[in-house]
Amino acid sequence: MATSRQTIVGKTIVEYLKKYPKSPRRTIARKLVADHPKLFLNLESTRKLVGKYTGSVGSINVEAHGTRREKGVSGGDSWKDLMPVTLHESLVPWRIPLVTKKVLIMSDCHFPYHDEAAIVTAIEHGISEGVDHVLLNGDVMDMYAASQHEKDPRKRDMKAEVEQTRQFLSMLRGAFPSIPITLRAANHEFRLERYLMKYAEILLGFPEFELPSLLGLGALGIEYIQPQTAMYLGKLTVLHGDEYRGSGGVNPARWLSLRTGDNSLVGHFHRTSTHLDRTVRGDTRGWWSTGCLCSLDPTWLRYTQWNLGFAIVNLNQDGSFEVENKTIINGKVR
Repeated sequence: MATSRQTIVGKTIVEYLKKYPKSPRRTIARKLVADHPKLFLNLESTRKLVGKYTGSVGSINVEAHGTRREKGVSGGDSWKDLMPVTLHESLVPWRIPLVTKKVLIMSDCHFPYHDEAAIVTAIEHGISEGVDHVLLNGDVMDMYAASQHEKDPRKRDMKAEVEQTRQFLSMLRGAFPSIPITLRAANHEFRLERYLMKYAEILLGFPEFELPSLLGLGALGIEYIQPQTAMYLGKLTVLHGDEYRGSGGVNPARWLSLRTGDNSLVGHFHRTSTHLDRTVRGDTRGWWSTGCLCSLDPTWLRYTQWNLGFAIVNLNQDGSFEVENKTIINGKVR
């Protein structure tokens, strides 16, 4: 006979109470919601359920479960239980697997306004270098149709943009059939979610309208990382660059150093730059911005200071690293 949902919920609560005998009710509730989201839908209702099993509220026979607690240990007797539940959700940094030795980082392709030859050059260089991980560091798509800026209606074709990006990702998987590929979204990909918030909020939360589904990432075995998430490649932090306000200044890498204070690499600014400094203890720190892989003369800004480029990051087991910040000039990697 199938076990009822109520029975499963009760057994799970008792299990956690015995596992964490000195943790407050709210802490237990947080763990339950995080570990079993299908059983425990929200923090407040879960906290009340936990309270019943600790004898703080309700009439469940807590003695039978062996979960009654001393006053002040859990729930209702503590002033801490009066604290309102925060709505803030922190982003958990993504860490590259420790076995990774060489990463190809490609940023700012802006499909369908990409530079075909530059992307092929970057991929071929990655193959020749024997990379074992490919990281697409944001703005893979331009999301022109979802932009808040003025748009030429003749170019507003979201379906074609999605199809082109899927074609590229399929090609990329063909070029690297057996290594991990990670796609982190950034400010241009976020245009889609912002558009839904503004014009089609009832569709928010449907997987079919989210990027991993639209791009078929699951079928291609490509991992998706949401915007603003810090990515740790050993002792190097990789961001997209839109996490901080500002245009990058004359030297984006120097600009980045004043914000992160530790080894970091970004895309976003479409310019290759490097900045190194030495601490009073003799340690060298570094910051890098990579070039883009999109057209250098977009219709909205024909004369730019952008350049084509990508990066190779060599990783060691102790977390140390070496950045090869590459540029593409006249079709050649430099």
